[in-house]
Amino acid sequence: MTRNFARWARSAAFLIPALLFSIPDLYAQEAPRFDVFGGFSYLRFDATTIGYPDYTNLYGWNGGASGAITRRFGVAIDLSGNYGAQMSSYHFMIGPQYTWRRDRSKFFFHGLIGKAQNRVDIVQPTRNGFESVGRSFGGGLGFDYDWKPKISIRVFQADYFHSNTFGTTQNDVRGSIGVVYHFGHIGHRRKL
Repeated sequence: MTRNFARWARSAAFLIPALLFSIPDLYAQEAPRFDVFGGFSYLRFDATTIGYPDYTNLYGWNGGASGAITRRFGVAIDLSGNYGAQMSSYHFMIGPQYTWRRDRSKFFFHGLIGKAQNRVDIVQPTRNGFESVGRSFGGGLGFDYDWKPKISIRVFQADYFHSNTFGTTQNDVRGSIGVVYHFGHIGHRRKL
C-alpha cells in the first residue's frame, strides 16, 4: 500500500505543476510578435551620491519595444529621459523579458543592461554643467491590460537601476505608465 502511495505521490508531484504551467498556454494560443510602448515616467534619482542633500524626483518619458522569440520569452529595449531642477537622467537599456499572459492582461519581468547618462546643470565660470555616461543594469516588472485588440494600457511598470556615473554609483527607482501598441503575432490562432 505504501509503495503504491509513493508512486502516486511522485506522479502527482510531476503532473500537477505541469498542468498548472500549461493552463496559461491554453488561454493564450496567440501572442503579439512586437510591442511598442510610450508613456510618462517618474524617477527617484539617488542624488546624495553626487553631493545633493537628498534624493531628487525627476519626471519625463519612457519608451520601449519588445519582440517575442516564443510566447513567453523575448527581448526588450527600454529608453527613458527624466528631468528636474538643474538635472537630467537618460537610460538606454536592453535585455531579456519573460511574459505571462492571461485572457485580457499580461505580466512581464525583464532584466536590463546598458548605459546611463546624467547631467547636472550648475553654471560655473568655465563650463555650463557637468555630464557623465556610465554603465547601468537593473530589472523590473509590469502589468498591461488589453483595451482593444491592438492597444493595451500599461497600468504600471516598476524598474530598479544600478548606475555608475560621476565616478560613483546610483541606485534609482523608476515608475512608468502609458500605452502599448501590438503588431504581428506568434503562436497558433484559435479555430472557431
